[in-house]
Amino acid sequence: MKIGFFTDGYLPQLNGVATSVEAWSKGLGKLGHEVYIIAPKYQNFKDKSDKIIRLPSLRILDKPDIRLGFPLSAKSISKIYKLKLDIIHGTSGGSISVLGLIVARAKKIPYIFTYYTRFNHYTHYILKGKIIRPWMIKKATRIFCNKCDSVIVPMRKIKDELISFGVKKPIAVIPSGVDLDKFSQQKKGFLHKKTGIKNGKILLYVGRLEKEKSIDFLIKAFKIIWDKDKNTNLVLVGDGKMKENLERLAEELGVRKNVYFTGLIDSAEMNKVYADAEIFVFASITETQGMVVLEALSSGLPVVALNDEVYNGIIKDKMNGALVDNYEDFTKACLEILDNDQYRKKLSQFARKSMKGFSLFATAKSFEKLYGKLIDKSNN
Repeated sequence: MKIGFFTDGYLPQLNGVATSVEAWSKGLGKLGHEVYIIAPKYQNFKDKSDKIIRLPSLRILDKPDIRLGFPLSAKSISKIYKLKLDIIHGTSGGSISVLGLIVARAKKIPYIFTYYTRFNHYTHYILKGKIIRPWMIKKATRIFCNKCDSVIVPMRKIKDELISFGVKKPIAVIPSGVDLDKFSQQKKGFLHKKTGIKNGKILLYVGRLEKEKSIDFLIKAFKIIWDKDKNTNLVLVGDGKMKENLERLAEELGVRKNVYFTGLIDSAEMNKVYADAEIFVFASITETQGMVVLEALSSGLPVVALNDEVYNGIIKDKMNGALVDNYEDFTKACLEILDNDQYRKKLSQFARKSMKGFSLFATAKSFEKLYGKLIDKSNN
């Protein structure tokens, strides 16, 4: 098959959409399919593959640098249209995803869309939420998804949410895969060198430093943990508009010297980040799946996170981490892991085992099966 991914989220971005598209492409390529990626252009970033087509883009966020593609280049559009694609797979719901739908309809081939971002939780990014309201996003999501041939979501909860919006098209639940080989058995030292931490245990967060990620919760929880165990550090990998506020909060709580902000780390080196940590901590409840959670578990890192249905079946209490509801339980779960090496090793071993069902191969095979059905239906 010739597959075209049309996405506004792709490398060098550091987010779940970007890493997922990269992983899907790699997995489908191993199955013998030809995969093209159409994504926004980033200055001073060069792709290694000639199967990646970049379109002119406009920056819509500074920290991190997130761009919206503008498919106005006649040369690029002509190149895309001439590709003899069998199916188009859109992600992220931006202008390039819409372009994918237009091209699919023009070429009379199936269009499938992965609903990966719960945009109704992110309206505050658009003119501070004063014009675009969550109900508008729900309506737009319903209209767009009902124009697709099929929709993919990573978790059952998200399928139920789309149905509540009024989406009538078939919705397949296919968890996003992780390159298990990439994240397993990494050498220690990368994060220690990056932060300058020589001694002490590390609680790690990876992702954007934005309001919906609830990183203030992590810093406040870390304060309680640090008060009981001074031999701990919190490392925040990523960037965003909340950085200065979070630095100020850490200063006010008296833990600034033990809270490290690394900024963005190249996606090619992200697999090295998890190796030095004892626990991965996460407080966001707006995820569709949370790729960084899967990456952490694949690296053998126990995860302590705020309770959310999307983690059901992924984070298993006292087996590979803990799902909690408040500060008290969050800090208690972290301290139990930090204080007991044998317990931590047990969680680490099961964390890797629990990710076998989330391999790139499993996801790619599920995609391949769904693509085949849609192509056969289209041909008939």
